[in-house]
Amino acid sequence: MRPRYVRLSAADLLNLAVESGDSPANEGAIVVLDGRRLSGGGELFRGGLEARLSRLPQLRRRIHWPGFLAGPPLWIDDPSFRIERHVGQAEVPAPGDQAALLKLATGLMTPLLDRREPLWRLWIVTGMPDGRLAVIVKLHHVTADGLAALQLLASLVNDDASIPEQATAPPPWRELVYDNLRTRLCELRRVRPWRLVKAFRGTRKVLSESWNAPRTSLNAQVGPNRSLAVLRLDLAEVKQVAHSQGGKVNDVILSVAAAGLRQLLICRGEPVQGVRLHAGVAASLRSSRDRADGGNRTGAYVVKLPIGEPDPAARLRQIAAANVQAKRHQLNTAGHTMLTLLARLGLVKHFVRHQHLTNVIESNIAGPPNSICLLDAPVLDLVPISNLTGNLAVGFLALSYDGRLNLTVQVDTDLYPDLAMLVKAMHREWGALVALTRPQ
Repeated sequence: MRPRYVRLSAADLLNLAVESGDSPANEGAIVVLDGRRLSGGGELFRGGLEARLSRLPQLRRRIHWPGFLAGPPLWIDDPSFRIERHVGQAEVPAPGDQAALLKLATGLMTPLLDRREPLWRLWIVTGMPDGRLAVIVKLHHVTADGLAALQLLASLVNDDASIPEQATAPPPWRELVYDNLRTRLCELRRVRPWRLVKAFRGTRKVLSESWNAPRTSLNAQVGPNRSLAVLRLDLAEVKQVAHSQGGKVNDVILSVAAAGLRQLLICRGEPVQGVRLHAGVAASLRSSRDRADGGNRTGAYVVKLPIGEPDPAARLRQIAAANVQAKRHQLNTAGHTMLTLLARLGLVKHFVRHQHLTNVIESNIAGPPNSICLLDAPVLDLVPISNLTGNLAVGFLALSYDGRLNLTVQVDTDLYPDLAMLVKAMHREWGALVALTRPQ
């Protein structure tokens, strides 16, 4: 039987196309552990972690560019893979608190990954108080989207990773040319004109609804420096607040973000009355069957945030209604379809740096509902880290874990020296929303 080559998808190639030195397409997480429960100390933990990582086939793959007529690049086993090249050690500066850990993580996440190697790195971090230990994970977005990255974490936790197969050399060019030709012919046979018309109409509708996002200081070409802040919310309270106003968890996240952005623009002297910021909201396209696969299967739709509305309850209700409308009427693959076309024309990098469709980006990932352990060390905290690109200089990424919801705010440091103000306003908004559910 002919081997099935795992080629990069159009969404994967898009993540490679938009990347630059100032906008690395890196994502990841900070995993905080209770190191007091580790038997054998840090060195034994490192050895056990390296053993599990080496058993994950997805992390031993690198990109192979097959050349003219041979089709899209594909994943192959890296014959020179060495786990020690990917696992390092770092120490958080004193006093070892959250601010120091976040600063260390942003510094490690920023450099580009070498595309000639498997596209990930990991650091075991010491120097934290109370016997805690941290693991900082860095993945290129082409390796896995949010849900696929969580599946990799689950493989580490459950120790059910696959035994590695023997590394293979890149397939011969002739075989790849034939495979590419056969794939293209099969795709042509599956083409249905009505689907193309539907996709075109859906893309046009999304563009018409999201065109001309408000011109604010939020959109500016990102540089190389990043800052992170985290809001820790009780997930049960988030659900209670959402249900009290006829919304869902993601509506609360967007409302809290909108309040922070409203205060930020007011303090910058920019108008907010009647302004509806365009938030690009990520949507997973994964089914239950391909949940464990790597790569990217995500779409997005645009939700308009009424930052001119001063009342927290009214703003949450409006966002909930806008979210329902966006999901109902927008094609969540339309944006990626347009960007993929621009990437093939060599125009996507210029477009994302000057686009006026979206002001901010947001994503919400459901993590483990219960406490988990990594090599017998209880996981105390999971902090997600996303990436910024083009002129989207602020992003919100939420991840639930063990009854908590961590909302990470990532910004361009130079464009957002007022990050603390934004986060403070988000805290105030959360307090106001929680008060709505309490008996008067």
